[in-house]
Amino acid sequence: MKEWFKKTFNAFIEARQAEANRRIAAMHLYRMSDRELNDIGIGRGDIKRVVYDESTTEIPQAKKEKKHRKLGWKLHKASIA
Repeated sequence: MKEWFKKTFNAFIEARQAEANRRIAAMHLYRMSDRELNDIGIGRGDIKRVVYDESTTEIPQAKKEKKHRKLGWKLHKASIA
């Protein structure tokens, strides 16, 4: 029982830290000018998506395959191009 509380507490702390990191990243991005945002490849409207999307580090192809696998579809290599 004690171990369960320890794991739960650690998970809670990690989640709080991750949320704080996302807020800090969003604040930094919102303070940037439109030109600076364009230089790093995002628009002002994309800030929330970039900060809060967990899968932004995946390559688009892997993301697409993962989505189709989740739906139970099998993709052929020729159609993925």
